[in-house]
Amino acid sequence: MTIRRPAARLAGMLLVSGLLFVTACSGSGADNGATPSSAPPQSGTTTSLPPASPPPDLADRGAIVEQQPFEGNDQLADVGRLIQVVYRSTAAYAGGFGTEVSGVVAVPAGDPPAGGWPIVALGHGTTGTSVTCGPSDYPDLLGEDGNVARLVARGYVVAASDYQGLGTSVEHPRPHPYLEPNTVAYNMIDAVRAARNVVPEASDRWAAMGASQGGQAAWAAAEHADDYGQGLDFVGAAALAPAADLSPITDAGLDVKYTDAQKIFIPNLVAGLREVHPDLDPDDYMRGGLAAGAPAFTSCGPTSTGDKFSAAMDIAPGDAAIADQAAVDRLREILESDALPAEPAAGPLFVAYGDQDTIILSAWTTAALQRACAQGDVIEIVRKPAGGHTNLGVTGDAVDWISDRFAGEPAPDTCPN
Repeated sequence: MTIRRPAARLAGMLLVSGLLFVTACSGSGADNGATPSSAPPQSGTTTSLPPASPPPDLADRGAIVEQQPFEGNDQLADVGRLIQVVYRSTAAYAGGFGTEVSGVVAVPAGDPPAGGWPIVALGHGTTGTSVTCGPSDYPDLLGEDGNVARLVARGYVVAASDYQGLGTSVEHPRPHPYLEPNTVAYNMIDAVRAARNVVPEASDRWAAMGASQGGQAAWAAAEHADDYGQGLDFVGAAALAPAADLSPITDAGLDVKYTDAQKIFIPNLVAGLREVHPDLDPDDYMRGGLAAGAPAFTSCGPTSTGDKFSAAMDIAPGDAAIADQAAVDRLREILESDALPAEPAAGPLFVAYGDQDTIILSAWTTAALQRACAQGDVIEIVRKPAGGHTNLGVTGDAVDWISDRFAGEPAPDTCPN
């Protein structure tokens, strides 16, 4: 199998009717650039899936299926080595089964420190649910290039997973279970193992970091660092604007009022939920222009910015109304089962969020943090009154926090007594 990667780039933000529409969330909140010049290879619509393989044994988690040099953009020019990989991992639903996942490993230049380079598992924000939305298919990693460069400059190997189902490099990809936290946690942890397999100079010490969907992935990885991450030394996780618990969106029942920003993410949410819960009826949650625009909202490619803009303009009032109370109850049941925290984290957390976030409302994150604090997690909580979903301005603080954990400094705990 040959890993395929186009020379393409996807704009990270789209202005829709005065709304900053995030297609690939990053911790920096910066505009990620121009429309890509060429599309990722199209794999076609999957009509049938190969039989699920057994979950990999511990020794096979993170095993390398394919690897090749990765050609990044100018932002990544100073990185010592960039390697695109396909590695083995585990899906955490349907009883658990083995998968293959793509991603990129970034390595500092020069000689490693004593004990080897520490590793940071970097979780990307929402890109979509289509196979065309894997960051490793794009020279700018769909906007994560700055985070990778910053972490490598601090002396860390970066393991940036595409997550299951995203990326054209996997020959028979399973669909992406968007916002199912355990699968992306396993993908993050196995990316660390994959990094160690291609970089012998890497340490077994690792941290996680991510924003939005990546914030959820980093937090979930912290919860599974002991039970799934055996043989690795976890030091902590930084989660920025994390999608920790979406279930409060159903509190209003049939009177649910989505923000404009939230509506645009519904097709991704429905697609991800249907991978895990095939009985879910998409017609219960979207119709009209929102349903017609779902392929645009869930895909990436050279025309994706314009396609998303056009699709967003066609959303009418009522297109996101939930069909009936049974559909509300079903959605709430699923979202509650996916909510974080699910169990105590295996190490300290850094969690930052903003009161002006119109996608992951601050009240939701506050409630999740209260539960995490109550179960004894050690958390440095950073709440930005003027911060939105992508303009928190705390990426540097998060990297500093990670550096302190690798240095063995005591982790700050700002949970209320």
